[in-house]
Amino acid sequence: MDPNLYQASQPLVPNQERVARLYQLAVSPRNLQTMEARVRTGLLLVAALLLGCGLIFWIAANWQEQSRLFKLSLIEAALAASVLTACLWPRMRVAALFCATLVLGGLLAFVGQTYQTGADAWQLFAVWAALSLVWVGMLRSDWLWLLWVLIVALGIVMWMGRLDWWDVLFLGNGSQFVSWLNIGLWLALLCVPTLVSLLPWLRVQGGMGWWSHRAALACALAVWSSMFVAQIFDFEARGTKAVLACTLALVVVSLVLSLRGRFQDYVSLCLATLAVNVLLLSAAARVLVRADIEGLLIFGLVGLACLGGSVRWLMSVQQRMREEQV
Repeated sequence: MDPNLYQASQPLVPNQERVARLYQLAVSPRNLQTMEARVRTGLLLVAALLLGCGLIFWIAANWQEQSRLFKLSLIEAALAASVLTACLWPRMRVAALFCATLVLGGLLAFVGQTYQTGADAWQLFAVWAALSLVWVGMLRSDWLWLLWVLIVALGIVMWMGRLDWWDVLFLGNGSQFVSWLNIGLWLALLCVPTLVSLLPWLRVQGGMGWWSHRAALACALAVWSSMFVAQIFDFEARGTKAVLACTLALVVVSLVLSLRGRFQDYVSLCLATLAVNVLLLSAAARVLVRADIEGLLIFGLVGLACLGGSVRWLMSVQQRMREEQV
């Protein structure tokens, strides 16, 4: 840290004790070994992501120039090489299996498209998640669980039978049973990281897989908030009060659990706060927005109030969390 910055901050902040504490925090040495391990893990995961996606894109770009046997052999060889690397080099195990998971999806997609198995898209993702669960559970890495959660999330979206995001989130197929099943599936996916943290043979290092939890929470909140918006505006007269109340309760419970206790996490709290703002603004829009300009102006003021209040509240919560950690 430049000492000039410390000298310049002194007349701006009257609390000298606070300035000294900030200066000590800025110049205090970090754990270089932890930082080195995180950088190495990040680079390996990025390399695995590029290799896996690059292989899939290369095959798709050269679809006509290469034979089926060559493509199949290439993908199988890449999958075998990734698994073999994970077995022989422990330090490369997470990145190698991350790449193997991506290659496995490419292999299943290639077989399904080439030999026309007749399976639906969601079945491909279901088989992909089931097969990769073997090494994901054995390795107990939060990064692999994060990828697995995203695969399952795509499978749930594909199960709806549409790729149009508007249709997936808002219209659905009009069946109340499917709406409740959709809510239950996303709730079950959200519970997966918690269940993993409770099982000793699956628990990741540190207990809770926070990145997989955040990914599952983000997907679930996006769907529940969108369903709430659809119900409150009653698209195509399909709304039900029960679904409206259930989605509202799930979002509020997610906010409360992310604030304190075992599931306290600032990133999760920000996601839940964003979802609550979506619910509040959609309810305000349902009441205020009409053809007159006054309703639009009031809605704009409500939006600014929600934004300012959320930011101020999140900053105070972040400060409290830091003080509790110290």
